[in-house]
Amino acid sequence: MPVIAAALLILAQGMAPPVRAEQVPLIGNEGPDLDACIGIGRVSTLEPDLAVREQPGDYARQKDRLPHSTLVWLCEKGGGENGEDWQGIVYPSGEYQDLGDCRVSSPVPEPRPYAGPCRFGWVIARDIRLVTS
Repeated sequence: MPVIAAALLILAQGMAPPVRAEQVPLIGNEGPDLDACIGIGRVSTLEPDLAVREQPGDYARQKDRLPHSTLVWLCEKGGGENGEDWQGIVYPSGEYQDLGDCRVSSPVPEPRPYAGPCRFGWVIARDIRLVTS
């Protein structure tokens, strides 16, 4: 009962629960001899577009939406809170950027969070189809 009372008090005071920090997908997970992100995928959802989230999970904050058929780099695999598979992706933004600008098509010495010029996030893995690896 004290937990319910504390939750009601937080709601009454207008305080939101703490928000987890954004989880940047790791690159280089396949080792120093392979590309930093191991493949290219295509958004292949039945919806007109696909939600990109800050972390793997349905309740993570949405940061972007990608139209059907958008090409993305496939980087880190992750699991969500409901056991669903999530895919960490890197993708170009704007009309003057393409996949080659993301700087993940060469090996890196060890796994590290993506820090390049492109956007990144997490999508439900079943909504991405492998194009090439």
